[in-house]
Amino acid sequence: MPRLLIFETHPIQYRAPVYQALQRICPDIFEVIYASDFSVRGYQDEGFSETLSWDVPLLEGYPYRVLGNEVGKGIQSARGLSGKGIGQVFHEARPSVILLHSLSYEFNWVAYGHALLRRIPVWLRTETQDAAFSRNRLKNVLRSAAYRLAYLGIDKAFYIGELNKAHYLNHGLSQKTLMPARYCTPDPMKNQSDSQLASLRFTLRRELDVSHEVTLVAFFGKLIEKKDPGLILDALARIGPGRNTFSCLFVGSGILEDALRRKADSLRIQHGIVTTFAGFVNQKDLPRYYLAADIVILPSRRMGETWGLVANEAMQAGCAVIVSEAVGCHVDFDGWERFRTIPVGDVTALANRINELAALPRSFRWAEEQLVAYSVESAASTLHQAISSFGQNGDA
Repeated sequence: MPRLLIFETHPIQYRAPVYQALQRICPDIFEVIYASDFSVRGYQDEGFSETLSWDVPLLEGYPYRVLGNEVGKGIQSARGLSGKGIGQVFHEARPSVILLHSLSYEFNWVAYGHALLRRIPVWLRTETQDAAFSRNRLKNVLRSAAYRLAYLGIDKAFYIGELNKAHYLNHGLSQKTLMPARYCTPDPMKNQSDSQLASLRFTLRRELDVSHEVTLVAFFGKLIEKKDPGLILDALARIGPGRNTFSCLFVGSGILEDALRRKADSLRIQHGIVTTFAGFVNQKDLPRYYLAADIVILPSRRMGETWGLVANEAMQAGCAVIVSEAVGCHVDFDGWERFRTIPVGDVTALANRINELAALPRSFRWAEEQLVAYSVESAASTLHQAISSFGQNGDA
């Protein structure tokens, strides 16, 4: 069997579970090469305005090594993750194929270059898509030329969703080189019964002082301009008193928190809608917050929201979901029973969708079957299939 080297900038809470699953399926035929382990050691996250480290095991259950290649500003700079030690890695591991997850850092390009020099096939799995930002025609032309050049050496690409797939096809890759390995999050609730989920939901709602008949509208993420969390409060103010009773929950932190608190105070005084700010909640404790919520909203602006993984997590917990058209996953999920998309910044549309979804009874399983294709197991299975096929055919 071939040996696959996977190059990653740092351990990521949504990708490590894929490698853990892949190790269970086909043990010890791959290794993950990390430029840095700062996400495990702890770091200052500018978006959350906090020092944090993830509380889930990101470096367990699969083979890896950490090169410690941080330079200067680290991941904040294109030169912040160097290519130091990559040549030695290739010499020692003698890979048959490599997988890149980014082309944003020196670290990635050095690995790419070593593979090309050694005539080792290069695979790619990124979240890049073409609709994340608004660009003028000249920028689009120059950007496309750059990607077409960058992708000349790519033998296979794994697309995370429909916009990502379109990006690859738009910039020189052919359909036959593409395989789906859709963006996914581990599902800590899949083996729990409805009664267990209901108990977790009830317990946190009681802690939050949210009664059974109240529709809890929630936001999960960084409280920053890109995410536009204030639109949720504006929409709830637009709804006002009516047949549905609402509360609001913000799970996360960031630079906009003070302004949101002031707006929330006004919403409480004028409309009686109570807002709770839970602050940053780490991975292990997140599921019960999703279970407590009824509708999760991500109203992002067109400032680089390439996917929006909170939508995956929310639907795993059975929440209804509303996103803006700037959120990349809307192309994949729009049309699902309790998933809605609104124009960017459209407060009236958001208010209408909240009212519409609030009329539906809470369900823990409504998206369960459709999310199978967006599961950790599915992504790992696709990588296993690619590795197995490569081993049989001797090519990418």
